[in-house]
Amino acid sequence: MLTYSAALWKPAPFIRLLIPLISGIQSQDYFNISLRPAIMAGLAFVFLFLSFRSLSPWLRFRLAWMNGFLIFSILFIFGVVLAYDQNITHHKKWFGHHYMPATAVIVNLDESPLEKNQSYRANASLLGLSEGDSIFAVSGKIIIYFKKDPLVIKGLHAGSQIVFRKSMQPIQNSGNPGSFDYKRYCLLQGITHQVYLLPDEFSVTGEIKGFSLSLWLQSSRKMVLNILHRYISGVKEEGVAEALLMGYRDDLDRNLVQAYANTGVVHIIAISGMHLALIYGLLILVIRRLLQNRKTRWLGAAIILAALWLFSLMAGGGPSVLRSAAMFSFMVIAQAISKKAFIYNSLAGSAFFLLCHDPFYLWDAGFQLSYAAVLSIVIFYRHISQLFSFRSRIIEAIWKLNAVTISAQLLTTPLSIFHFHQLPNLFLLSNLLAVPLSGLILYGEIFLCGLAIFPTIATILGSLVSWMLKFMNGFIETINRIPFAVTSDLQVNLIQVALLYLAIVATSNWLIYQKHSAVKYALIALTGFAALRTVDLRLSAKKHKLIIYNVPKLQAIDLISGRNYRFIGDPSLTEGESAGKFYVHPSRIINRLQPRDSPPGISLSPPFIFLGGKRIAIIDSSFIFNSHSTGINVDIIILSHNPKVRIGPLKQAFNPELFVFDTSNPSWKIRQWKNDCDSLLLRFHSVPDEGAYILEF
Repeated sequence: MLTYSAALWKPAPFIRLLIPLISGIQSQDYFNISLRPAIMAGLAFVFLFLSFRSLSPWLRFRLAWMNGFLIFSILFIFGVVLAYDQNITHHKKWFGHHYMPATAVIVNLDESPLEKNQSYRANASLLGLSEGDSIFAVSGKIIIYFKKDPLVIKGLHAGSQIVFRKSMQPIQNSGNPGSFDYKRYCLLQGITHQVYLLPDEFSVTGEIKGFSLSLWLQSSRKMVLNILHRYISGVKEEGVAEALLMGYRDDLDRNLVQAYANTGVVHIIAISGMHLALIYGLLILVIRRLLQNRKTRWLGAAIILAALWLFSLMAGGGPSVLRSAAMFSFMVIAQAISKKAFIYNSLAGSAFFLLCHDPFYLWDAGFQLSYAAVLSIVIFYRHISQLFSFRSRIIEAIWKLNAVTISAQLLTTPLSIFHFHQLPNLFLLSNLLAVPLSGLILYGEIFLCGLAIFPTIATILGSLVSWMLKFMNGFIETINRIPFAVTSDLQVNLIQVALLYLAIVATSNWLIYQKHSAVKYALIALTGFAALRTVDLRLSAKKHKLIIYNVPKLQAIDLISGRNYRFIGDPSLTEGESAGKFYVHPSRIINRLQPRDSPPGISLSPPFIFLGGKRIAIIDSSFIFNSHSTGINVDIIILSHNPKVRIGPLKQAFNPELFVFDTSNPSWKIRQWKNDCDSLLLRFHSVPDEGAYILEF
């Protein structure tokens, strides 16, 4: 009798292909393997594979393991080469290898400028660098910020070509502990630089002529968004409608998005497999007669594939929606050739082809969570749904829906905690209403777009959809206001995530397949998880840290003693503002910190701070030299809020080992201080230029 793993391994060949591909991609990311040795090794393995195929059948049978090893090695090298080539900085024509600050840059806008708080923003692709009369073709992508003035972007849209000479700046991270790695996020999309343009710093030279699939998709998407804007009432409702149908998130209310995340239904406003499944079901219903006829079966399959991929691309082509489109494509093709698709092979196959298209999807949280959710439902749904049986069809349907939700949570929970540091406690309650209602809303929006040529009908349908959206938003916000709706500030590392998955796999083997030996592995995994957490907490309790955060135009300093901290900075960062949550709060999560007015080992005597044996001076605009503020040696001087001081007198008065300039100072003043430090051979750290300053001892 075949074991479960053997029964899975044979009919799912893409799993065997996917493992070495992922291994190669990860190895390239971790070790940064050079291209030439990788190609040479790949050619050697291909030669060995061809030589092996020429051996006699008897010898090939005796050395069957060699065949698998060579295929694994070839796919491993293929993954290495894919990941190397996907990194735009490795390309010979990447503009970063040729760009000089005074060079004229010719770019094409990939999207129409989007309005932000203080500017307009657009992604752009470089076409060339111009020196005199010659133009050198280059590749690469940048982010362009335009001055916040409607007249500046008048006439600018996707496909517009502009030229400018202003120096581009490399995209940098804030350096704040635990903060989002924005530089890496942009690099994974091929974006490496940014520039801010005033009206007189660029000129429009033309636009793309002829048909462009990308521009057509953008114009179609804009047309759909205009229909929603016209017929959906309510700012919050319109934002959710756009996200639900088109994956457009720029109009979403931030607090509402957080409520959806806290209640475990954020997948509703992120285009995913659920949306593709609903559209797939609608298509099956509409063209079922074509699918039932052998002569027209392929025509029906082509219509479904075209509709699914068109929707996926119009919705932005994110990893989760592309995963769903690829998986459904496997299913549709299998049905067209009268074969039953094996779900595990379809999942692995879709992942294989998507990673061949873009190996950097591997690090996308949406890609990871999407596959984890589907795999979790496939593995656990049948067993969970059979736990209870009800005579009432309504109660049975409710239980089936909850079984899907519970199943999806099992394999996504460790990843959710790792990426988002929180766990929704009331996900069953929120999903019970939000999932079916969001399906009705999605169908309503599709019919609304189809019937937009009939304004009267569209107005009535738009009002109905708006009411459903308002009801769903209100329900989610009500759940979110329950005190125990979410457990937040959770922190796990990759090893702990692996241990959690080991515990889940072992426990499920014990419960589902009655493998009692799996209990000990589950206990070992949970014990290891608890031990790592205990060690981490004990190590954290012995540390002292000074963190000066990189928050634009604001003072933000954490004094840390053990697991307690005291904050010094602008009040807006302590009042629940988004800046505090984005720049400061992640550091406190990863350091497992709790606020305390008087932590042990920290004392304040303005302008001086004593932290674990270190003496620090914070000098701001209120600082005045006097007899009490001189003659004391300090370890660090922090200059904040634009004080009227010079570096030379401060050096003589306090003899610091280091000067730190935070982001609350104007840039011209920081440049002046840096020049003074250079001339006096003094150490300094500029937070706006070098990122957050962290001292740990």
